[in-house]
Amino acid sequence: MPPGYWTAPPLPHRASRTPWILGGIAIILVIALAALSLVWWMQRSSTDQQLLDGQLTGSYPTTPGVAWMVSANSVGGNQFVSALPSEGRYGTLGAISDGQTIVTLVGDQFTSVGASHRLVGTDAQTGETWILDRVVRGCSDTIVDHSIACRGDTDIYFVDTRTGDPMATVPLPNSQVGYEIAYNGSAAYLHSYSPADRTRTIYKVTPDGLEWQRSTSPLPEGFPGSGDASQFTATDDLVAGSSTNAVVVSADDGSEILNSAGSSRIGRLHDGSLTLLTGEVSNGVVTDNAVTVVRPNGTTSDVPGGSAVIPEVVSAGQQNRILVDESYTDLTNGQTLWTTDNPDVSQFGAQAVLADDREVVVYGRDSLIALSTDTGTELWQTPTWTGYRSSGVAVTDGERVIVGSSEGGLSAVDLATGSSVWSQSASALGNVPTAGNSKPGPVLTFAAGDRLVTVTQTTITGFAPTGGTAIVPGSVRSGSGGSGGGTGGDEYVTPCGSPPIFTPQTFRTSSGGLGVTMKVTAKCPGGDVLYGPQTRITITDGNNLVASGTFDFSRAPVAIPSEDGGGPGLTMELTYPPGTFFRLPDTLSEQATSSGNRFLVECEKGSSTGVPPELAVPDEGASAPSAAATGTSLPAGTDVAATSVDALRLQADSDRAFILANLNNHWVAQLSSKRPGLVADGKTWDNQAILDEFLALRLRFKDVRLLYSDEWSVFSYKGWWVTVAAATFPGPDAANNWCRAQGFDRDHCFAKLVSTTAGPDGSTKYWS
Repeated sequence: MPPGYWTAPPLPHRASRTPWILGGIAIILVIALAALSLVWWMQRSSTDQQLLDGQLTGSYPTTPGVAWMVSANSVGGNQFVSALPSEGRYGTLGAISDGQTIVTLVGDQFTSVGASHRLVGTDAQTGETWILDRVVRGCSDTIVDHSIACRGDTDIYFVDTRTGDPMATVPLPNSQVGYEIAYNGSAAYLHSYSPADRTRTIYKVTPDGLEWQRSTSPLPEGFPGSGDASQFTATDDLVAGSSTNAVVVSADDGSEILNSAGSSRIGRLHDGSLTLLTGEVSNGVVTDNAVTVVRPNGTTSDVPGGSAVIPEVVSAGQQNRILVDESYTDLTNGQTLWTTDNPDVSQFGAQAVLADDREVVVYGRDSLIALSTDTGTELWQTPTWTGYRSSGVAVTDGERVIVGSSEGGLSAVDLATGSSVWSQSASALGNVPTAGNSKPGPVLTFAAGDRLVTVTQTTITGFAPTGGTAIVPGSVRSGSGGSGGGTGGDEYVTPCGSPPIFTPQTFRTSSGGLGVTMKVTAKCPGGDVLYGPQTRITITDGNNLVASGTFDFSRAPVAIPSEDGGGPGLTMELTYPPGTFFRLPDTLSEQATSSGNRFLVECEKGSSTGVPPELAVPDEGASAPSAAATGTSLPAGTDVAATSVDALRLQADSDRAFILANLNNHWVAQLSSKRPGLVADGKTWDNQAILDEFLALRLRFKDVRLLYSDEWSVFSYKGWWVTVAAATFPGPDAANNWCRAQGFDRDHCFAKLVSTTAGPDGSTKYWS
């Protein structure tokens, strides 16, 4: 029985209705698990509100340390370049983010020259990277449910942004389509323009191939549009392009909704509506400029104006309000709320960082500008990087706005006053001048959960929060008595001689490994701080090892409250990558997890050098930055062979009930079979290697199951551990067709009948 191997999972189902452009994914604050927690929440609900989409979930009151750093050279290129074709061909810096992965291109300066560019994804929490080994000319401006669509020279790639694996590859519908591509999670969209008849053709391509192509009505004679600056995007309901003209069609069937003179700016509203700049053509000149709002149901409305700036982070009271030219306008009724005399808020490239009930903050030509939400009065202005950027201009933790500085570093500005809070140099970001330049380039900033991520031409860098949970912009932190500078009156933790107490709350798996949610409290009254580079955290389940790895807290120290507080402690997410864990969640008792009585967690801080960092005691219930083990570190005396065979036995026992209920007497796809002592794939297999292979298959396919051949009558040989995919098929041919579709060869995936009553004869069918 030959060993199996794994390939990329199928295109994931979509979970959300609105894919936000370059926005961070909002984390909902979970505050009540028990009556005591509920009382605590009721007492603080006036200020502890749900955080806003796109903001940081951790706070940055002091200068953060580097958690991880990825250089362009380390991923095979000279510099990072935008994956959006309209930007990359000019060598513009850019990135696409879904709040979990940062996606960009790496290569030479311009994407329109040569074929050396590769798509790179960086995990915002860990800094781990992947590289797509295909030529990519451009990608969609959205990541939807961890997937993105990209265009190569001859094909379209649907890529899993967690792993970089192509989930589907589809030929381009024809050679006339441009490099621009849009994506809404179900389909990719491309377009082409025909000067002869002045029409644009939109193409809808799914992982199964071309679904339709539709041509728009002709543009008027003497139309002055230009394709030099353009934008192309898609939502669940709409596909929109703006270059030679502003056009919107139905994402479902391609029916035309809007076709007008226009310019390249397209904006998104929180409800899935789009804004486009439109006008009328008269004697080759565009007149009657307007901001046209296209709702998901296809209806449109116009507001007079020549520019539209839409806030990225928006409080509930400011939704449907945008800047039209210099006027703050309510799109529900077209009413102008106020007008400012500062033209920088509407100049080309201006972006609104946020709009809350206190201020509207705009990134202008060379400064951040804060305007009163009620009156439009300028509250403060501070200089920043000069130049155009389409994404990543600034982020906020609710108390500060963090933006690239004019020197190529970072600046944190107090939201209420505009005063400087802290700064970070260009060198700390790894932002060094590229060839032919004497100064560092621009800095893009992204909010990825609690992680602040910067992208420069040479480096992508992750920073961990230095304070507790973020607050809603426009509000005041409880007990701060001011604007929320984050340090006044804080108590600080001190290192404790005894290791902290870790109590597992939940276990889960992802492509990164075994994830464990921990409640962490310090044994000392003054709290504790984790700041060492070699901290070993080991989890056991009775006499069985669950996971053990070394964690590096030197770049992102963690402050831990004392257990004397009696509150919910600190929540920490730990990830154990492959090689550092032995068990899966389905072999761990949920009841034991919730009670916290079964699992023993041992923490050895290891040696630490230098002075412990000065960290404030975190708020009760706060979340620490997530951390991933950097290496395997087992407790002294660990018998890896015995641990591995125990884990295999527990897994097979756990899977047996599922197989009997769902797979018994059905055809499945067998992916692997191994026994200790087998020589295959250039090595001799032992129980640890067998376990590692099964866990890798489980992480990738999400649902594979383990059988022990002695317990199933369809196997002739005893002592084999067998891995099967958990899908059933009407017959062996269907199972083998599945193997082909997944990219396996006949030696690594074939049809197998699973049964406790049938014999070995006829239970296996190979394919050619």
